[in-house]
Amino acid sequence: GKVELGGLRAPPTPALWDQMEREAQQTIAGVGARKKECDWMGFRPTMPDALPVIGRSRTVPAVLYAFGHQHVGWTLGGITGQLIAEIVQGTEPSVDLAPYRLDRFRLFGGGW
Repeated sequence: GKVELGGLRAPPTPALWDQMEREAQQTIAGVGARKKECDWMGFRPTMPDALPVIGRSRTVPAVLYAFGHQHVGWTLGGITGQLIAEIVQGTEPSVDLAPYRLDRFRLFGGGW
């Protein structure tokens, strides 16, 4: 797939669809032409600083956060799962979670 940061109202860029079609045909034997009327584009949430949110809620300690991995959720899923497991087990996380805290976005004294 491709990432296209065009806004909520922008239509998909046909050149990207054409490129994906060519790449699929070159990579996977037997892939035919796509049905252009079935082209679809979905929206994914993106964190403002491009870092995921990982850690415990400050206001509801039973709630653990693990979201906002941009377009690499599958790639970061393993380490995120390990970090959440370490939090649940009460052990020191193997990575400093300070950069991933939700309250890095806190404005006007709101608590999360």
